[in-house]
Amino acid sequence: MIHSSVKALLRWLILVSVPVVLTMALVRLLTMPWFPAWVYQRPGFPDDPFGMSSVERLRLARQTIRFLNTPWSTDLLEELRLPDGRLAYNERELVHMQDVKAVYNALTGLAFALLMLSVAAGLILARLGEDCAVWLALCQGGGLSLTILVSLGVWMVAGFDSFFTLFHDLFFEPGTWLFSYSDTLIRLFPIQLWQTAGFLVAGGVSFLSLVLLLAGAGRYRRCASCAST
Repeated sequence: MIHSSVKALLRWLILVSVPVVLTMALVRLLTMPWFPAWVYQRPGFPDDPFGMSSVERLRLARQTIRFLNTPWSTDLLEELRLPDGRLAYNERELVHMQDVKAVYNALTGLAFALLMLSVAAGLILARLGEDCAVWLALCQGGGLSLTILVSLGVWMVAGFDSFFTLFHDLFFEPGTWLFSYSDTLIRLFPIQLWQTAGFLVAGGVSFLSLVLLLAGAGRYRRCASCAST
């Protein structure tokens, strides 16, 4: 018979997996070609300060995002050119994009591993007749995610610049992610794009967490009620 501490460990595995899985699901949803096309058309989104057309800007942005979802080689970015024929990215930008891809792949792998482990944990608990523990873990995971994302959302509203800086310094070497306003990465992905992406991820994860919290709480109450009868 499986010890109660093992059951508790399985429940905690599900609980802590929820914020990571939900967040990376939303992040990956935004790292698709539709996002720059949508955000570039939003009212108030700035035009390229150096006169690049919206068509060329969108083409380069989509190719850059595509790089995150392709094999490791940076050939795709190295071959990109601006409308005047110059290379789109300099060496510092290419190195940073390699760093971005490394972080992106690592977090994606972590989220996928946690998803698989939490599914396995849920199945084991269900086989042991611990359905209530599964629903409780999902409920608490939704609550944890909601708490984290609401806190981060408030931070972003109060001071997005400080949040943006700390986020980058957490994952990248300080200074390696800072570029000139004339660099292509800044021209394609200005701060307004990151603000929109941040609020979409925070809002989307908060909504999904609330749904999971309410659904998990409801199913847990019914499960506990049936178990007590």
